[in-house]
Parts: sequence; C-alpha cells; structure tokens
Amino acid sequence: MEPVRVLLVDDHEMARRGLAAMLATAPWIEIAGEAGSCAEGVEVARATAPRVVLLDIRMPEGDGLSCLETFRSLEPPPAVVIVTLYDDRRYVLEALRRGAAGYLLKDATTAQVVETIAKVVDGQLAIEPDLLREALAARRDEPVPGTTARERALAFALTSREHDVLRGVAEGLTNKEIGARLQISEDTVKKHVQNIIWKLRAADRTQAAILAYRLGLLESDEA
Repeated sequence: MEPVRVLLVDDHEMARRGLAAMLATAPWIEIAGEAGSCAEGVEVARATAPRVVLLDIRMPEGDGLSCLETFRSLEPPPAVVIVTLYDDRRYVLEALRRGAAGYLLKDATTAQVVETIAKVVDGQLAIEPDLLREALAARRDEPVPGTTARERALAFALTSREHDVLRGVAEGLTNKEIGARLQISEDTVKKHVQNIIWKLRAADRTQAAILAYRLGLLESDEA
C-alpha cells in the first residue's frame, strides 16, 4: 500500500511536532513536509503533492480559510482538514463551503487524528453529522417545495435508492458501509454517488451532503 502523504501547516512549531508525533503512530502515513505559513505550505504542496493537508485555521498571513481555497485549487487538490482551538460552528460552515474535507479540534486524541486522515482519504466527510447539522441550521437555503424529504428529493430527480445512498453519504459512511446497509454492491453505491453529485450539481460528495442538509433533503419523513 502506498503511504498517505500528509502536509502539516501551522505557524506554531510545537503544534506541528505534536501532530507529527501522532501521525507517526500510523505506519501508512508519511509526513510530506511542514510549513509555518500559508505561502510556504502551498510551495511545499506544489513540490510534494500531499494527499492530505492539516491546516491551522489561524495563520499569520491571513486566515486558514483563505489558504484552504488556495490548496483546493492545486492539481491534484489535496483533502484539507482544518485544525483549530476554536469549536466555533461558523468556522465549520465556512470551512465546508470552501471545500474542507474535515475539521479537528487541537485537543483531539491520536486515534481521532489518525481516524480523520483515514476518513478523508477514503472520500468521507470527517465531521460529526450533529455538528454539521448545527453549523448549517442557522444559515440554510430555502427548502424546495415538498411535504417530506423524499418529495423534496424528487425535485432533483433523485430516485428512492439514490435518496437512501445520499442519507448514508451525509452520515459520513463509506461506499462499502452504505452498500452493506442497503444490501447492494460497493460499485453500485459508487455509481449512485456519482449520479447524486451530478443531479445536485455538487463538486463532490462533501458538497452533496452540505446541499442535502441545506435543501431539506434529509429530515425524517415521519410526522
């Protein structure tokens, strides 16, 4: 298995050293480099092409959210996980809107950090569903017409099966886990996810989950 290359971007050396020590416990993770500023981090990323970037939200040359967009514009774009001291829902929402794949607090355990890397590499949204819902609750698009979530999903031509798959995506499940839940193959789930992304006009599965919450496609259909 090819190592997963991770870039650490934080203006505090102690924070970078702590993250590096945590990641060293996972033999499948390789540190691609470290940087103390956004500009330096982007330069290192262009030279090393990391699959994942752990990015501090507070940077000396501007905030990490702006830096996040720069990382996401690279080719190939790395999965960016925001790392912060602040459990602020506004940051969760804005980080997601700008393409973040995950969100970690700086008091996270080694197991949580490693698990987050594994999730984003697998294409999952590494943010607790409850936290995501809370972050999006204050500012959401007007739901499309429809009494139930299923009826609203029909407005986007989502089939019943695609709607079920979308619920799994929004819960942060892998394609394999969704397949096991719905008793369909992993390849079939992958095709459904691709259709969902296209029908919602989303950039990826992360944005599809965000749109689903904001458009009211995931509420319970029960009265």
